[in-house]
Amino acid sequence: MSGARPKVLVVSFIAVPGGAHNLWRHLVMDPAAADACEFNLLAPRAYRDADPAPFADGRTAFHALTELTPPPLRERVLRRMIGAEVPESVRWRTRLESLRPDLVLFNLAGMGDMNWCVPAGEACAAEGIPYWLVLQHAHEDYHFADDDRTDAALALARGARRVLTVSRRNRRALERALGTALANAESAVNGVTQATLDAGARVMRQHPVHVKGPVRLLCLARFDPAYKGQDLLLDALAAPEFRQREWVLTLMGGGTHARLLERLRASHGFDAERVRILPHQADVSAAFAEADLLVFPSRSEGSPFALVEGMAHGRPAVVTPVGGNDELVIEGRTGWVASAVTEEALRAALSRAWVARAAWPAAGHAAREHVERGWSLAEPHRRMLAAIREDVVNRR
Repeated sequence: MSGARPKVLVVSFIAVPGGAHNLWRHLVMDPAAADACEFNLLAPRAYRDADPAPFADGRTAFHALTELTPPPLRERVLRRMIGAEVPESVRWRTRLESLRPDLVLFNLAGMGDMNWCVPAGEACAAEGIPYWLVLQHAHEDYHFADDDRTDAALALARGARRVLTVSRRNRRALERALGTALANAESAVNGVTQATLDAGARVMRQHPVHVKGPVRLLCLARFDPAYKGQDLLLDALAAPEFRQREWVLTLMGGGTHARLLERLRASHGFDAERVRILPHQADVSAAFAEADLLVFPSRSEGSPFALVEGMAHGRPAVVTPVGGNDELVIEGRTGWVASAVTEEALRAALSRAWVARAAWPAAGHAAREHVERGWSLAEPHRRMLAAIREDVVNRR
């Protein structure tokens, strides 16, 4: 071990902050965890500027991936020795030798990141450093490009001390893509802090769910219909029975397809007062305060953090059966679950919710209690820290 506290290196291959970072982000910002471990993040250079909060108190060190490649002279010597470009696994050994971690946590936004991670895992094995794979999202229709990439991803997973997935369905999708069960797979919690629970309690007191007047629908997700399914929601609401009902939809999140959503809104004849398209706002509590019912029409998910947040604010939800959605939303109790990822199934779930509007406040309270029991972070962080200590002590 490198010191009194285990030195944990978190590695991210993407520079865009979002739900795929929340698991490790909340861990390193937990004072109890920061006292127990020395955390470092290795990520693309742009990440620190996009999300400075984890590094504000100086307790988590940031390292840019581009700064830890072999220096030019060493790389030229290596090229001459091996007669080719320096393998990526050699670059990763240089990074690990520079940082000298006791444990590496690879934060994977999706299964595709596993192929990027293969040389890093090989370098960890060569250096005798244990590593975890923390898989944030496993697309249910995903398969690796060929047998060689599948075999490499399987070797990476089997070489990990732990493979953490944020929903049971994501674990099944990963094991299906690899063609075998993983004995080292475990569940992780993409949950909320006590501060979020406290903010949610205030919203529930001051801004209760409305059971009369126009229904205020909120879809809080990045503007990416291929994953988040906003087009399915607009299709469902365009049906004659919903056009005749009083509702206002807010699509909030920002992202890569704002203009597409604007065109889809216009194609259905919805104006900007009925379907609002808004960028993400830092104060999500204010967004939940103005909503009565959450809608997550996703085509694929890990365990959507915005859904956990909304439920912590006492809002029931209508969701599609992907990722961890139906672990969070229990039909008729904390919300309503579509039977499939289709326009028709989503519309049917919205209709079931609509006729049960009088029960929305009770469903919101049940949603809050469900999140408090299973998605509050104090106990998951305690378990993660115990696992970190165990794997560092047992380091080969």
